[in-house]
Amino acid sequence: MSRPRSRIDTRAVAAAFAPDGLHGVSAADVARRAGIAKPTLYAHGRSKDAVFLACVEAEVERLLNRLHAADLPARDLGLVARTQAIALAMIDHARAHPDAFRLLHVTARHRSSSVAAAVDGALDRVPAWIAASLRRDLPRTPSGEDPAHTLAVALHGAAVALAINAPWRRAERERLAAVLATALAQVAATESAGPREGAPAADVGIY
Repeated sequence: MSRPRSRIDTRAVAAAFAPDGLHGVSAADVARRAGIAKPTLYAHGRSKDAVFLACVEAEVERLLNRLHAADLPARDLGLVARTQAIALAMIDHARAHPDAFRLLHVTARHRSSSVAAAVDGALDRVPAWIAASLRRDLPRTPSGEDPAHTLAVALHGAAVALAINAPWRRAERERLAAVLATALAQVAATESAGPREGAPAADVGIY
């Protein structure tokens, strides 16, 4: 009877990869930082690359689950409320899981490895999910433009930037998310409506 393969804590291994990414740490150091034996590290992957990809995919899935949970109560509340809920969920997730945040948004992407393209695909699931949520209020235009995608990329990037120095108090994070959501929703509404004939162009910024 074969022995069951050892289980690894992908969150612990992800934390070991988080500071410097795939190429910044050896397999032995990953195992040491995660507090596991090196053979255990490879129990569910044939290489360090495969283990790294598994950790990225697991953390992406955890973030998407949090975004989905935040999105559900805001589904019928309109674009601003949904955008605020998603932004706050991103910021709160970063505060609760800083190692996972650093891995996904700072150190995971890289140019050269056997899993580089797969890592990019996993990370791109986050803005793609956000776009799918926002598309309920921002459908594609008759010309094929996709304002939900544009807003999703902007929302994702801005929420990540805010999360880097997010305040400890949740009330302050809620205010940040509300300001961001209102500004981005106004821009999205303007873009989806298109310029009015004879109307001057307006610049909208976040300061």
